[in-house]
Amino acid sequence: MMMANAKIRESGNDENVEQSFLKALSLLEQAHRRLHDVVKDNLERNGERSLTGVQALLLYEIGESETPASALRARGSFAGTSMSYNVKKLQEGGYLIQSRSNDDRRTVRLKLTPSGKAVRNHVADLFEKQAGALEPTASVRSDDLDQLNKALARLERFWSDQIRYQL
Repeated sequence: MMMANAKIRESGNDENVEQSFLKALSLLEQAHRRLHDVVKDNLERNGERSLTGVQALLLYEIGESETPASALRARGSFAGTSMSYNVKKLQEGGYLIQSRSNDDRRTVRLKLTPSGKAVRNHVADLFEKQAGALEPTASVRSDDLDQLNKALARLERFWSDQIRYQL
């Protein structure tokens, strides 16, 4: 009888883990889409209507210095074809300069123009403002974010291992 109860508890625990995992996947996807929406909305409120949220975040990720496109892909920030399309659009819009490395012609380097830097700074200001508003308006504390970051890092490592070791 005790073994049967233990199995029921184990099975129930597996279902809870699965339900929680599926809920987390859904929330991650929703949060990611909402981030794009928030960035786009903020840009539009400030008169910048030609960029998508994804493009503005790409400018933010490139940063102040010249960055290899492969570094953005390696960080997992942007998918290959989506990134190529967005880099092309950002270059056409005058937000960034794309060049080949002198050392390795296969390496594409990205650098922001003054317009791109202005957008990057705007997104950085938005994030700074939001970070300050998290606790008073959303009751999200620093330790909540620390726990979230640890869990997301472990989840990312788990998925990387799934690919790397074909688990």
